[in-house]
Amino acid sequence: MSSSKTLTGVTGGLTTALAWGGMFAVARSAYDHLDPFHLTAVRFALGALLFLALLAVREGASAFRYEGNLAKLWILGTVGFAGFNLLTYVGLQSIPAQSSSLVVATMPLVTVIVLWIRTKKKPAPLALAFTVLALAGLTIVLGDGNPLAAFSGGLGTGGLLTLIGVICWVVYTTSAAQFAGWSPLRYTALSCLPGTLSILVVTAVSQAAGWTGGFGPGAYLDAWWQILYVAVPATAVAILTWNIANRNLGPTNGVLFINLVPVTAFVVSAFQGHTPTGAELTGISLVIVSLLGANLAGRRHAARAAATAPSTPGTPPGTGTAPEAGTTRATVGRPR
Repeated sequence: MSSSKTLTGVTGGLTTALAWGGMFAVARSAYDHLDPFHLTAVRFALGALLFLALLAVREGASAFRYEGNLAKLWILGTVGFAGFNLLTYVGLQSIPAQSSSLVVATMPLVTVIVLWIRTKKKPAPLALAFTVLALAGLTIVLGDGNPLAAFSGGLGTGGLLTLIGVICWVVYTTSAAQFAGWSPLRYTALSCLPGTLSILVVTAVSQAAGWTGGFGPGAYLDAWWQILYVAVPATAVAILTWNIANRNLGPTNGVLFINLVPVTAFVVSAFQGHTPTGAELTGISLVIVSLLGANLAGRRHAARAAATAPSTPGTPPGTGTAPEAGTTRATVGRPR
């Protein structure tokens, strides 16, 4: 993996972590005006428009062709955007933001398991070790020094919904390998559009069935800044940089940046006057070590694979293309 590709991936991962770090508190504050369904609907209605506008500017009209993949991208967009965000936002109504971020932080472990199921190959021991280490750091932070305290009392229905949402997002993220010839922007935009249509349908059905209330223009105006935040930094920017990180680093390494999401919340609180405790500093350090360790391990794995890969005619030995760091093969998830 080239240094420029690594830097691009790391920048994308950090951008996503920072943008999503404040999303839980912002979304929760919007519940005084909108329910999770309508907040998610307006968030992605605006986000999809931004993605499509960026795609038109960057890649032109030809990039809007689905090339026979509309049904597949509709399913993936529904699973990823509707599944993850609706379930997470609904779950956030019944569990604290910290608990929600903790469940989302299991994403690296879920990714390893999903890739294991898809490829039928056991993950590298270091991949498991670093994801567990990052999760341990988070539980130390959220448990104020006692990892078990982070789980005391259980996470209940809200935690279960969030966990299902995490699985949905991992399936969407790892499925990007099926569109290796597309840019991250194109995959994001063309999957977000049908996914948003699914969100709008689910919201309309929920309102018609009486599961959610109806909201007039005043409610959206009252929550204007929350809507702006979740639609632009937390959607248009963060999801695009998320796919960029996973494309450049591989899903196993890219997903580790999700561990910085709850950590970001503590950094924000520190700027607001909160003095970090020893437990918080310890947990944050473990997360950072896990990110660095996973990246170094991935680069060594890629270098070894490149050195041993069979060369094609006219290609010097040792210069074969290695799989992405943290993945098994570049063909993972592609149609056969």
